[in-house]
Amino acid sequence: MGGPTTDRDTAAAPAEFTSTAPGQGADGDETGTRERNGTGDDDSLAVPEPPDAERRWIDWLLLDGDRLHVAVGGSMIPLVTFALLELAGVVPLQRSGGLSYLFGGFVSGNLTLVTVVVSINQLLLSQELQTPGELRSQIEHVIEYRNEVEDAAGRIAPVEPLAFLRLLVENTRQEAQCLGGLTFDGTPQAAREEIEELVDNVTEHMDHVDDLLKRSGTGTFDVLSVTLATNYARQINRIRQLRSAHGEELPEPVMDSLDRLVDRFQDVDVARQYFKSIYLQDELSSLSRVLLYAGGLAEVVAGAVLLSFTASNGSPLPRPVLLVVLLVAVAVCFLPVALLASFVLRIATVTKRTVATLPFTTPGRRSEIDRAPSGWPGASRESR
Repeated sequence: MGGPTTDRDTAAAPAEFTSTAPGQGADGDETGTRERNGTGDDDSLAVPEPPDAERRWIDWLLLDGDRLHVAVGGSMIPLVTFALLELAGVVPLQRSGGLSYLFGGFVSGNLTLVTVVVSINQLLLSQELQTPGELRSQIEHVIEYRNEVEDAAGRIAPVEPLAFLRLLVENTRQEAQCLGGLTFDGTPQAAREEIEELVDNVTEHMDHVDDLLKRSGTGTFDVLSVTLATNYARQINRIRQLRSAHGEELPEPVMDSLDRLVDRFQDVDVARQYFKSIYLQDELSSLSRVLLYAGGLAEVVAGAVLLSFTASNGSPLPRPVLLVVLLVAVAVCFLPVALLASFVLRIATVTKRTVATLPFTTPGRRSEIDRAPSGWPGASRESR
């Protein structure tokens, strides 16, 4: 790519890349999430250390964990809370008056999920309903991008996200190695030292990324998570500063190689943003589906509990059994809200960590893979 990325470059065009749905195959706890070594303005591409236990738990909640598992865990919080309050005598669950208000609220509240599902589907349809001309334009832009990647690689690019990103990483690594080999002839000592440092740094980083990709799954989120916080704006700016300081002293082949290395960084960023758009559409469609399922179940459970209060002789169940049934019903009725929260947490986290596109970066973010693998080697990914 010969310039900064544009919205045209990152537009989703499903005709050119086939993606494995994040919920298929090995999809359990997003191995691609990486541990941050710190922040600052260092231009180096450090290879981070594995995360500590606390960081793993946070990553599991925000990104790594199966969204259904996170939601079920969240719905257990009110179950445990109500159980403790019942044992303490603060909330006597055997009184039907208060329970009628509670489950009546569940019935009306969960019905609003229909509005949420409709809104999500409208958002997805607004992105999918396009004229033939718009679709053709998107496809042509993606084909143009693919051809540029193939020209740099010298071979046909794969269509799967994982293999395609590995090709981009290999292109970047090879261009950095080529740059290092060109600095031996006619390059001033000061410029040569800076370039060698850059080459070593990029090579080490790309080897690390490729190793993570080897261990990851094949789903779209698997691939996206490996580059979740990667932004090469600082490296591109470092190359521009190097050209500005030593441009007149550098041989033309070295200048051309520096330009090509910038192009390779931009290729990775285009792919990252493109795969993010695919992932977000898949995640939102999964969210609307599971909200319908969980909302329907919660409505049935809440309605059944309310109708049971109309029995003239009360519940035929023993009090301990009745208590367990009511607590489970409370957890089921909270499940739709927990599902919505679990999906929104990850969508918001992914969006925040990929908000910047080249040639810019956000303050405090380093151009590196932020997270060490949370499950070596290649833990299974989540199903949605």
